[in-house]
Amino acid sequence: MLEFTLDILREIGWIGLILGVAVEALSVPFPAALFVLVYGYLLNPSWIEILYFSVFTSLVYVAASFIPYYVSIRYENFIRKRLPLKKLHFAQRYIDRYGEWMIAIGRFIGMGYISYIAGLGNMKSWKFAGLTFIGFYSLSVLMFYLGTLGNLEVLVEKVQQIQWLIFLIIAVCILGYIAFRFYRRK
Repeated sequence: MLEFTLDILREIGWIGLILGVAVEALSVPFPAALFVLVYGYLLNPSWIEILYFSVFTSLVYVAASFIPYYVSIRYENFIRKRLPLKKLHFAQRYIDRYGEWMIAIGRFIGMGYISYIAGLGNMKSWKFAGLTFIGFYSLSVLMFYLGTLGNLEVLVEKVQQIQWLIFLIIAVCILGYIAFRFYRRK
């Protein structure tokens, strides 16, 4: 199955990378980081090429992420009604606490809905673009580099394991917080 997927991606070339990155930037749950990793394997770029390719993919990501950003500004009332209030407050609380750099961190860890939060929070478009670029550029450099290391099956498995570890840590923290609040109320 992996060889079949690699053959398809080789055939479509850069268009596959652009589409993979753009789809995630549109706030669709899609693994753009894995696409960059696979293309790092397929292209086997040098360090200079990794930096150039990362600029290219980051610019595509920024351009596509402006769609949900502007949608959230244009249809603010509709989106505020549709977004789960807990997610909205959760993201806004982290942005308030850690500052606007949470946009860059959110891009690095794959928080796709962060574009909506930035739009709803009336973040300046130039600041949104810069922070999105920084967050995805660093992820892109890392994934292109990991892709050049060779064994793609092992790398994909490791990335998925790390992703599950991050989700597990977040879940444990949330459960710990809920238990703490419950205990504190008693």
